[in-house]
Amino acid sequence: MAHIHSDNAVPPRGTREYFLYKRRVRTLGRRGGRLARFREIARHKRLTIEDTVSGALDPVFVSEYRYFVWNVGPVLCVYCNAALDKSTKTRDHLVPRSKGGPNGDNLVPSCACCNRAKADDSLLMFLHRRAS
Repeated sequence: MAHIHSDNAVPPRGTREYFLYKRRVRTLGRRGGRLARFREIARHKRLTIEDTVSGALDPVFVSEYRYFVWNVGPVLCVYCNAALDKSTKTRDHLVPRSKGGPNGDNLVPSCACCNRAKADDSLLMFLHRRAS
């Protein structure tokens, strides 16, 4: 039995129409996806070169940039350049938290092997040890 619904309403869960609706939303995007949302935000909030250089970015731009770095395109390990996927990606603190490093802007994508090898060493010590 087909359920009657308008184009804007979500069909009841578990129905064939709901499955088709979800597929249509995934392929076409109800709101255009994250990139469309970012374009909409950028229309109302201007990003200037001066703001970017001085680090005075609106939090929305910082949030979108972090999302892009961690989730879009090829995510590479910053230490060995290995391609990472969801199961191999870890977050490493450049300046270890045990040595006073902050949490937010201090995180970089790395593979588990490099993350374990770096442990709580500083970046320079890790690179020096790795080179020898």
